[in-house]
Amino acid sequence: MVEKINNISKTCFYCNVDNKTLDVVEFYKQDINILHDIADEVIIATRWRDIDWKSDIIFVWWWTYAFIPVFIGKILRKRVIITGTFNIGDKKNNRDYDNRKFLQRMLIKYSLTHAWKNILVSKKEHSLIRERWKLDNLEYSPHIVDIEKYSYSSKRIKNLLFTICWMEKENVYRKCIREIVNSIRIISERGLNIKLIIAGHSGGAENDVIDLIKEQKLDRYVEFVGEIDERNKVKLLQECSIYLQPSRYEGFGLAIAEAMSCGSAIISSDTGEVRNVVGDSGIILNNCDEKNISIAITSLLANPQKILEFGKSARDRIVNNFSYERRLEDFKRILKGELNETNNPIL
Repeated sequence: MVEKINNISKTCFYCNVDNKTLDVVEFYKQDINILHDIADEVIIATRWRDIDWKSDIIFVWWWTYAFIPVFIGKILRKRVIITGTFNIGDKKNNRDYDNRKFLQRMLIKYSLTHAWKNILVSKKEHSLIRERWKLDNLEYSPHIVDIEKYSYSSKRIKNLLFTICWMEKENVYRKCIREIVNSIRIISERGLNIKLIIAGHSGGAENDVIDLIKEQKLDRYVEFVGEIDERNKVKLLQECSIYLQPSRYEGFGLAIAEAMSCGSAIISSDTGEVRNVVGDSGIILNNCDEKNISIAITSLLANPQKILEFGKSARDRIVNNFSYERRLEDFKRILKGELNETNNPIL
């Protein structure tokens, strides 16, 4: 039985998305469950006008939609908490704070400054914002993984690689899918028998990926399977030798964390929060061009013991630092108004 917080009887969770998205996206579901664990009643709002202002806490996902809740909350003297990835410190990211229009920046900064608490899922962003604006209403609590659903397996299929990417044009570019496919061409030309599976929701660029595979004559080595259900996603994360996710920019890297929880060896890039998520439990590339990706893949596949060591270390890292209990305890501490002295920084 989880301890309820005495002075919080009702909480309102607000996110400007449809109800279907709330049911599908893991981090929304997880935070709603946490709020249910610590409050007697949780109200769900997906529009500003549906926010229950009688709630003790107004919990908002994303600073981009937080201005009205924060503004009204300040008038009504309500405790408004905002959480998410802030998107700051990476000019390559079109959504980066400093790449936004002036009015957007002002509204976001107002929300950040006047919220009761801001819970950053990125330790790196937490540090950048604290250093830049000297705010004292910042907290750090990372994304979490369902460690029971994404369970560990040491049984790996030799030379099987896996990557997940939403097939929207900008996202395909961001996730370095062209570079990944080209790296497989380089490896196949050396005579190594290898298999890459690419999965992802439809977004309009899937035919570009299919054409690239055909153009490079890699049908034998690369399979695009499109959208897959959660059961098959977990199965592939438990079977692949390597989970590949080099990226040009990454707010957190939740898919990486899920792969780690399943015991996958990781190859990714030093961007956003990735290094803090992966730690020493995978290979972090400083340059995600096809040559570097191919070298990382080849070196890891040549050392099956290292793959298993990375996988075990990755699982332990997720269990110890990114579990449901971690964020639950963070929320309880924050809502009780305790200082952030014991918060595990991971870095």
